[in-house]
Amino acid sequence: MKNGKWILVWTLFFIPWMSAGENASWAAFPERAIEVLVPFGAGGGSDTAARAVVEGMKPQLKHGVVVTNMPGGGATKGMLHVTQQPADGYMVLAVTTSHLIDAVKPKTRAHILRDFDPLCRIQWDTSGVIVSGESKFKTLADLIEFGKKNPRSLKFAGTSPGGWSEIQTVAFFKKVGVQVTFVPFDSGAEIKAAILGGHIHGAVEELAETLPLIQAGKLNALCVIMDKRHPSLPNAPSTGELKIDYTQGLMRAWAVKKGTPPERQKFLLEVIRKALENPVYVKYIKDNHLDVRPGYLGPEDTRKYWEDEVNFFTSVLKELGYVK
Repeated sequence: MKNGKWILVWTLFFIPWMSAGENASWAAFPERAIEVLVPFGAGGGSDTAARAVVEGMKPQLKHGVVVTNMPGGGATKGMLHVTQQPADGYMVLAVTTSHLIDAVKPKTRAHILRDFDPLCRIQWDTSGVIVSGESKFKTLADLIEFGKKNPRSLKFAGTSPGGWSEIQTVAFFKKVGVQVTFVPFDSGAEIKAAILGGHIHGAVEELAETLPLIQAGKLNALCVIMDKRHPSLPNAPSTGELKIDYTQGLMRAWAVKKGTPPERQKFLLEVIRKALENPVYVKYIKDNHLDVRPGYLGPEDTRKYWEDEVNFFTSVLKELGYVK
């Protein structure tokens, strides 16, 4: 009888209490601030983009959200740090194209496809083929004609050898049948100075970085790498319009460590989606011309996009001799 009473007491009090505790624990997430880790220094494009999203997240989160900058290793230091934290949803990684390029390396200690679950892609930037406003090349056809007749004579600049700049430059010119010489520089400012000084022929650059000089007539966009014309450059044809099958662009996305509970991933995704509608973020993407083509992709589409990009980068880097 005593055993029966004890079982009844356990059933009536302890089991409901445990269940309520479990539900309360799930419902309480997050119980502290969410941390967004930006694997680049403060003030750069990835940092300002993340902070613009965070402004829209703050009103939704009782305990707030903080941004931590952890530059180093071409964005890999921060990525590795996230893999060393619990998969509990309290740390979100600001992902860039650099992480997808790093995934091509055979011995990387952290791998974006293996170690992370994407929440969403938030941005898809646009590049242009940029030359001096005084260049003898007035159209892309002029440039291509010269490049085909003079293999490797065209000198196009970029940062990060073996990274995005070189991949974008070489891949675009390969698509149009031109062998180009990639000239690495340390910064975008140096590249612009070299173009304006006539030391190189041009660069394949993000438009947000070059639009002021293009609009001032000091630089000229021979084309924009996207499916339609850029509204800020109505006189520059697009690769889509020119029937060039190439629309690659830098991307930014957010992810959590693989194994983070699905309900927490869903919660974070909804917070981010609402933040992307916040006036602060809407103004940011308009000011930086990041609203020209849709950047948002959900989790499954983001993973598919990542996989396709890694395959693309693998083929280009193999051709360039960076990987076997």
